[in-house]
Amino acid sequence: MTVETSLHRTLSQLVIKSHVSLGGLSRCEQLLVFAYVWRGLPGGRALSEAQVNELLKHQLAGAVCFLGTDHVELRRWLVDAGALQRDDFGREYRRVATSRLPETLRDLAELLEGLDPAAFTAAERQRHEAERAARRARWAQEQAAPALAAGAAGP
Repeated sequence: MTVETSLHRTLSQLVIKSHVSLGGLSRCEQLLVFAYVWRGLPGGRALSEAQVNELLKHQLAGAVCFLGTDHVELRRWLVDAGALQRDDFGREYRRVATSRLPETLRDLAELLEGLDPAAFTAAERQRHEAERAARRARWAQEQAAPALAAGAAGP
């Protein structure tokens, strides 16, 4: 299995969950989430705290809807991880350039190149729900089969 395949598998398993705590994730999973969120932030320009908050709220409603956190905590995690740079007054934020990301985070961000986080999350959640519906339908059919067989045999 390639690193990219393993990465996609881990990401697929994460995005189908709900209320995932960043603190409960392994360090590797945290970094993957940070790279995933980082991908969805605009680069090359300064953003106000309010702008970053709105962008993160949008991601929490879409691409990272699986996280059980708010935009403030997520913003702080991103700053601490080195994915988001903040001025000393907390008024201006910038997405850290790929070349300036911490090495492990940079490697993950590069592996996610070209991935649309919102589309990926939506597709994986839809795939998961379809699989669950199919399993429920099979289970219901299996439960109904003995009753149908008994009814067909007659009294």
